[in-house]
Amino acid sequence: MAGAEKVYIVGIGDDGLDGLTAAARKLVEQAELLLGEPPVLAHVAALPAERLALGPDLSEAVRRIEAAPGKRIVVLVAGDPLFYGVARYLCDRLGKERFEVVPHVSAMQLAFARVKESWEDAFLANLAGHSLEVLLDPIRSAEKVGLFTSEAWPPAAVARTLLDEGIDYFTAYVCENLGSPDERVTQGELQEITGQSFAPMNVMVLVRKPHVPDRPNEAIGRRLFGNPDEAFLQSRPKRGLLTPAEIRAIALAELDLGPASIVWDVGAGSGSVAIEAAQIARQGTVYAIEMDPEDHQLIVEN
Repeated sequence: MAGAEKVYIVGIGDDGLDGLTAAARKLVEQAELLLGEPPVLAHVAALPAERLALGPDLSEAVRRIEAAPGKRIVVLVAGDPLFYGVARYLCDRLGKERFEVVPHVSAMQLAFARVKESWEDAFLANLAGHSLEVLLDPIRSAEKVGLFTSEAWPPAAVARTLLDEGIDYFTAYVCENLGSPDERVTQGELQEITGQSFAPMNVMVLVRKPHVPDRPNEAIGRRLFGNPDEAFLQSRPKRGLLTPAEIRAIALAELDLGPASIVWDVGAGSGSVAIEAAQIARQGTVYAIEMDPEDHQLIVEN
C-alpha cells in the first residue's frame, strides 16, 4: 500500500521493556497501536497507545493493520517473531515489504541455554500445531529435541507417549516461565516427568543418553506401501473388502503423495489403502470413511 507506515513486529521477553534494545524500546513507546496476545500486552500496560488483544484468529490483526495505514503500529510477540511466531502469517497476508521484524531471544533458545546444550543439531517442533504422533520418527533418531508443549500435549503426556513407543533413552528437561522471576528447570527421566505438572509456558528439551541406539518401532520391517494382503485383518468370508497389494502399490504410487498430503479414502473397507497412505503422508491427514460398523472396527484394529 503506497504511503503506508511500516508495521514493526517486535519480539519481547518476560522482562518487558527492560529487555529490549534502545531502538526496539523506542519503537514500542512511540507506537499508536499495539497488537499482541494479552500476556505480552501486559508488559506494556503503562504505555498510552491503543491496544488490541490477539487470539488464535489472526485475521483481526490483518484487518486492523489494513484499516490504519497511517498509524504507527507495533505487533508485540513473545520471543522471536519468525520462530513459530506471527510474522510469517502477517507477511504472507500483507506482503513482506509492509513489515520490519525486530527479533528477541526465543524461549527455545533460552531453554537450550539453561541446560547448556548446543541446538544447531536439534530437532525442533511446536506441539501447538502438530500431534506428537506425527513427530515420533524424527524424535526417535534425534540426538537432541526441543518441543514447545501445548495444552493438549503437556510434558507428562509427551513423556508417557514416548515411553509407550519405546523411546526411553532421553534425559528430559522441562523449562518453565523462562526469563521470569519464577523460572524453573526440572531435569529427570521420562518416567519421572509422567507424574508431574508444569506451568503452561514451558519448553521441553530432550537429550539422548550417551551411546544409546534408537529403539526401532514395531512398523519397521513393513513396507511403506504395498504390504502383503496378510498384513491386514480382512472381512472375509463376508465380502473380502481388501484392495490387493499390487493394486494398492500402483494406486498409491500414482497418487504421488507427499509428507503433508491430505487423503480421503471413501469406502475404506479394511483400511489398507488409508493406512498405507498415512505412512507416506505422516505430516498430513488421511480420512478413512466406512459406513459398515464391522469394517470400521477392522480399520481400527489394522
